[in-house]
Amino acid sequence: MYTDKKFMKKEFFLTAAMIIVSATLSCSKDAALSMNQGNPDSSTGADKTEQTPDCQHAKIFSIKDYGAVGDGKTLSTQAIQSAIDCVWSLGGGTVFVPSGVYLSGSIWLKDNVNLYLDAGAVIKGSPNINDYCAADCCPQNEAEIGWGDYMSGGHLILGVGVRNVSITGRGCVDGNSDAFMLDKNGKLWPEKSKIPNRPGQMIWFVDSKNIKIKDVEIADSPYWSLFILNCESVMVDGCYVHTRRKDYHTYNGDGIDIDRCRYVTISNCRIDTSDDCLTLRASTANRLENPQDCEFVTVTNCNLSTNCNAIRLGVGEGNIHDAVFSNITISDTKQAFNIVGAYVKGNRGTDIYNIRFNNIIVHANELIRIHHMYSPQALIKDIVFDGISGTAPDISHLWAKQAAPFKNIVFRNVDVSAYVECVNAEVKIEGGLFKKKELSSKELQERINNIENHKNLLH
Repeated sequence: MYTDKKFMKKEFFLTAAMIIVSATLSCSKDAALSMNQGNPDSSTGADKTEQTPDCQHAKIFSIKDYGAVGDGKTLSTQAIQSAIDCVWSLGGGTVFVPSGVYLSGSIWLKDNVNLYLDAGAVIKGSPNINDYCAADCCPQNEAEIGWGDYMSGGHLILGVGVRNVSITGRGCVDGNSDAFMLDKNGKLWPEKSKIPNRPGQMIWFVDSKNIKIKDVEIADSPYWSLFILNCESVMVDGCYVHTRRKDYHTYNGDGIDIDRCRYVTISNCRIDTSDDCLTLRASTANRLENPQDCEFVTVTNCNLSTNCNAIRLGVGEGNIHDAVFSNITISDTKQAFNIVGAYVKGNRGTDIYNIRFNNIIVHANELIRIHHMYSPQALIKDIVFDGISGTAPDISHLWAKQAAPFKNIVFRNVDVSAYVECVNAEVKIEGGLFKKKELSSKELQERINNIENHKNLLH
């Protein structure tokens, strides 16, 4: 599936990122804390120039040296940003976040900076929407309260056009969803359109290269948790990503969304969310620099659980191809796999091909949905499910438009005792317990009419 050249390029970028991060983290915590201490007399955590550390002599700084206060009450946005700016001005290094809860608005990451969260460290989103960037903070950002998903476009941590950036350590990035999802009486807003205001994707990278996110907990975003858009060479490893689903449901509470990215590896992650755990997307690209396909993505050794789709491919008008999902456990989930041409009327839809799902254990309501939905002609082909086992008792669905039948959909050794409806789909089933459901002529014609006329579709 991958050429040697592309594999080599991917491995080079990922290895380079790991070397950069390892070098910056080789300095000890004691070294970070032994620098001159700044103690600004300010409840906002804003730094004073004469009290900041000397930027000439170190490349690893504690945010406390810039006045950050880890009491969960004092706003430390400016202190964290000042530390990032200083490290960036030196050409790169590590911003050290020690144990404590640091309330913050939007933080802008910069080239060659590693944001390291020590065990017990929490960067927690401010409850004040005015502390976040606006929807027009950069051309690539797009959101507005009052339409769509009803979010502001603000982000807690963002990187726009950055290179060689990482978020690492055993600490936590907490979106403080309670502050936005609950009303003044502590009750969940009855629908997302009623929410007065909430930030957008909590961690957001766009038009960037060499991104590493490792070992951190990504918790309680009031919207999507981690959004990587039009980036290249991305590693997400060992992270625990979760949004509210048990005590209350976070509207649109996705885990990791990968959109128009190349050379991406997601590994050893636990993702427990109220909406999609993992998505591959190819969204509208008119605001992006050099928009690219979503391609060469590897997801392995992950545990997924959700009220919605564990793995969803689709959305947009680009291409998603050459991706492998392997050694994954899916549990307590509505749909395990969802592949869709277009969710919105009027879109051509996303072409999706050369996708492999290998060695996956599933406990879900429904195993698979592959459907055009509103797309008139999206190409969906060469999708292989191999070595899938578990339980998913509800009927699965492969529903294609007559103008663009699905091609070469293969189920090999799928030991899930369930049936799949196939309409305008070229399907091969080789071994296993998964079986086609035989439709009567009347049932088949009914399905075709619904698919062509967008009635009773699978949402």
